[in-house]
Amino acid sequence: MSASPPAAPRASAPPAAPLPALPPALPPRDEPGPVSRAPLLALVAAILVALATIFFSGCSRPTPEAHASETHAGDTHVVTPAPVGTVSLAPAQLAYVTIDTVRVRAERAVATVPAQLAFDEDHTARVLSPVAGRVVSLDAKPGDVVRAGQALAHLLSSDVAQAGADLAKAQAAARQSTATLTRARDLYAHGVVAQKDLQQAEADAAAAGAEETRAALRARLLGGAAAGQTYVLRAPLAGEVIDRQVNVGTEVQPGAATPLFTVSDLGDVWLTANLYQQDLAQVRRGARVTFASDALGATPIEARVSWIADALDPQTRTAAMRAVVPNPGHRLRAATFGQATLYAADGARTPTVPSASLVTRGGGTVVYVEDAPGR
Repeated sequence: MSASPPAAPRASAPPAAPLPALPPALPPRDEPGPVSRAPLLALVAAILVALATIFFSGCSRPTPEAHASETHAGDTHVVTPAPVGTVSLAPAQLAYVTIDTVRVRAERAVATVPAQLAFDEDHTARVLSPVAGRVVSLDAKPGDVVRAGQALAHLLSSDVAQAGADLAKAQAAARQSTATLTRARDLYAHGVVAQKDLQQAEADAAAAGAEETRAALRARLLGGAAAGQTYVLRAPLAGEVIDRQVNVGTEVQPGAATPLFTVSDLGDVWLTANLYQQDLAQVRRGARVTFASDALGATPIEARVSWIADALDPQTRTAAMRAVVPNPGHRLRAATFGQATLYAADGARTPTVPSASLVTRGGGTVVYVEDAPGR
């Protein structure tokens, strides 16, 4: 009885691949940590919570292509497990993932303080009246763009009339004193008058000339001798009329506390804030500052620190800070409140990852690192 050929050995089923473990978290963003690969590995920058759920549920049955490699030696079938922590993403899942890279932080935030926008006081004028009078006409209203020297209002003023009268009186006195001096010189030359009389005539002529000059300057400041009783209030600089506090018929006085008009060039605005004493050592002129406000939307504006006060306020123990912010289109408005964040150079060159790439699992935080496309 012949023996039957031995049965071929039955290949055992490959063992189920273990559930991949998540890789350890990278160092926190604000603390330096070692970077294990060079160049820096690409990171997954935005992982949705729903996608994370897909990862953990979909990875319970890893595919051989994603988590194992196969080799064939004769009739032997060998399965090599993938490294622990490997996750494979399908093309449909990759559509919800963004890849970003580790960066080296060049600067860090050192202070966040309340701040507000204000008019550029270097290009803002608050116009007062130098004379007493009554407003008889208005030539500009809030929102008007005016040029330097343009009329804002006309005032009927007795001060202007008085200045014109003083000028005419001074001119007449100067002419008389000049004629008297000419006659005294002639008489002195012929020995008719004493030298002291000539000297008195010269002094009187000099005083009359000085008074004429003074009266002429005042009349010119108030509109000239031809102004009569009308004073024209003019814009001292080009810009937009921000505010007006007078109407036709309003009586005005020189030196009033409330300006009649406010004119400002809105091409730039100031970002103002107060820095706490402990932050001053880290903030320098030229440092970058950002300003965020609900009134400006999601995108903060950027500027550079242009001035920091040399002394602290004795009550608040803070130092005033200012930055000049370009204002194209005049979209920024004075008195807008928000928060200013100031930055300083980071000498530690700390590696950082985008905040959106951090995934919380249990009590820890992990980051997914791309080894290959989809892996």
